[in-house]
Amino acid sequence: MPDRSTPPVITCSDHAFFLDLDGTLAEIVARPEQAMIADTMKDLIRRLSVQTNGAVAVVSGRSLDDIDRLISPLELPAAGSHGQELRGGGADAVAPSGEIAPDVVHIIAEFATQRGLLAEQKPGSVALHYRSAPEYEAECKALIDGLVSGDDRYRAVHGKMVSELAQRACDKGTAIAAFAKTAPFAGRTPVMVGDDVTDEDGFRMAQSLGGIGIKIGEGATDASHRLPSIPAFAEWLADILR
Repeated sequence: MPDRSTPPVITCSDHAFFLDLDGTLAEIVARPEQAMIADTMKDLIRRLSVQTNGAVAVVSGRSLDDIDRLISPLELPAAGSHGQELRGGGADAVAPSGEIAPDVVHIIAEFATQRGLLAEQKPGSVALHYRSAPEYEAECKALIDGLVSGDDRYRAVHGKMVSELAQRACDKGTAIAAFAKTAPFAGRTPVMVGDDVTDEDGFRMAQSLGGIGIKIGEGATDASHRLPSIPAFAEWLADILR
C-alpha cells in the first residue's frame, strides 16, 4: 500500500508541479463562478514558478479561460477541461479531441433547467453542477452514467458536487504525460497535487513517471502522500520555498 504520509520537503530545482485548482488552490464554494484563489496562495505559486524556472502547470476540470480568470495576474502553463485543452510548456494543443453531440448537450441542459442547476459546456465536455442543490446528486450521477453507457465516445467524471460527461481520449494523466515530454517540465520529477476523484489519473501518471501524488483532504486515493487541507498545502509550499 502507498505511504500516505505528509509529503517530504523537496528541492524545487529538481521537480515539476501539476496543480489542481478547486479544492487545491481555491476552496470549494456553492457555485463555481464564486471561487477565488487567495493572494497569499497566488504569491506562493508565483514563487514556485520562479524557483522551478516555470515548471508549474494548473491541471483542472475548468476551461483554460476560467483558469486564467482565477489565477490572474499569474500566467502559467495549463491543462483545461480534464486534459482536453493544453497550453504552454511546448505542449500546446488547444483543440479538444471532439465536441459533445448537440443532442447530448440538450439533454443535460434541459435536466439542469428543470431543477435549477448549472450545466456548463466546455471544450470536449459538459459539467452538471449541483453544489447549490446537493439533494440532486444521485439524479445527476444517474443521468451522466446513463448517457455514457454504451457510448464509447464519452466517459463519466464524477467530482465534488459535479458530474461531467467528457470525451474519453483525455484526462489529467494524459495532460501530465504531454507536459513531461517538453521543457521546462522534461527531466524533472513530477508532483501532482489535487483533492478529488478527478485527480486520480494525475496522481497515477505522476507516480508512474517516478514522481509523487499529494491528495488534499480525506477520501480513498492512489496518491502516495496526503495533506489535510488547503492551508496545510500552503504551509508545505512555504517550507519548500525557503
